[in-house]
Amino acid sequence: MNAFHSGREAKEFLISRIAAEAQRENVSLSEVELKMLYFTESGSTLPDMTAVSEHFDSVYNQNEYEHKIARLIRNAAKHDRKESRDEYGTWWDAIHFLRREDHYISVMIGIAGLRPAGDVSRLLATSFAFAACLLLAVFLLAKYQIDLPSRGAVSFYTWATGICVVIAYLLLRFIIGSKRVDDLTSSVLEKLVRIYQRAR
Repeated sequence: MNAFHSGREAKEFLISRIAAEAQRENVSLSEVELKMLYFTESGSTLPDMTAVSEHFDSVYNQNEYEHKIARLIRNAAKHDRKESRDEYGTWWDAIHFLRREDHYISVMIGIAGLRPAGDVSRLLATSFAFAACLLLAVFLLAKYQIDLPSRGAVSFYTWATGICVVIAYLLLRFIIGSKRVDDLTSSVLEKLVRIYQRAR
């Protein structure tokens, strides 16, 4: 059951954790910087948000601000996760609630790259299982002296592998959520493109 009944409640929880982390790290957060965390294109916000947003745009560097807040979010979440699994669960209740609407703070959460508890473990387990299957295949080929397949068989195995990848992708979307899998896929593809471009 979600701990929050409104986007405002969820946002206030996250902002309180960001402010606490800034205090812990002795990082200065101005009133404008804190108020910008309430910015939204939908839903309720602060009554003076228009003036705050205009002042922010004229004085602050948006990119620097977003990375500053993302770092605080990452460190605050890491601190709370270490202190209490339940507290970290509350983070995800708030994050999921805010995803229903368009909130500026969600941009910084995305940059911070937070993962739900157990998410990394599931990904590692999947990677190890895939690696184990490959090693088993190599072992069986060597043990039973199986010749490499013909060109037709290679085509069949290529198709079979493609189907397995699609099934694995759909299962991951079901297990850890479509948005996280899509974000992860997009991130991996971007890295592969960068590696290819550097290699050229």
